[in-house]
Amino acid sequence: MAGTIARWRDIWARFSGRGTYPHELAALLLIPLRGIVLSPSQLVAHLQLTASSRVLEIGPGPGFFSVAVARAAPRGRLELVDIQLEMLRRARRRLGEAGVRHAASTQASAAALPFCDAAFDVAFLAAVLGEVPDPAACVASIARVLRQGGRLVLAELPGDPDVLTSEQLRHLAAGTGLTFVSSRRVSRATITTFERTSGR
Repeated sequence: MAGTIARWRDIWARFSGRGTYPHELAALLLIPLRGIVLSPSQLVAHLQLTASSRVLEIGPGPGFFSVAVARAAPRGRLELVDIQLEMLRRARRRLGEAGVRHAASTQASAAALPFCDAAFDVAFLAAVLGEVPDPAACVASIARVLRQGGRLVLAELPGDPDVLTSEQLRHLAAGTGLTFVSSRRVSRATITTFERTSGR
């Protein structure tokens, strides 16, 4: 009993504080009301996907945005990356139930992505970058795997204890070869976009 209480105290501390979102509470990330803050369709509109886009989603959680993104690139590829295997399993199950067959997943650190240079057209993170222990290394790693002209889209959500401002995001992108494009309020979220324009 004491062990169970201690475990849930730890889960609550991770939920309410900074750092990686606990996979034990993944179901909360699929509550439909979350779409009031930022819906999957609103996010997809800012990704500017083509039917054959190669997309990298870092920190998908249980896949709240993943299905809509995959459907927007039906001849492309969606790659999910998360440090928590439990989250990847949930997201893969959700994609499978939706009939998505052109997605893959990799358990890895966002600061050392195990992909070739220029492997993706678009990368996105929704309320994730602030959870990464080394966000600067994460942004640099993303820049490396984006093709020239590729886009990085960062959605920051209100109420997130790890939220980053547009100014902080621009600072993290400095020197990575990513150029600031825009920062816009979409529903209750802020979406900041960068484009891969040069080598480091």
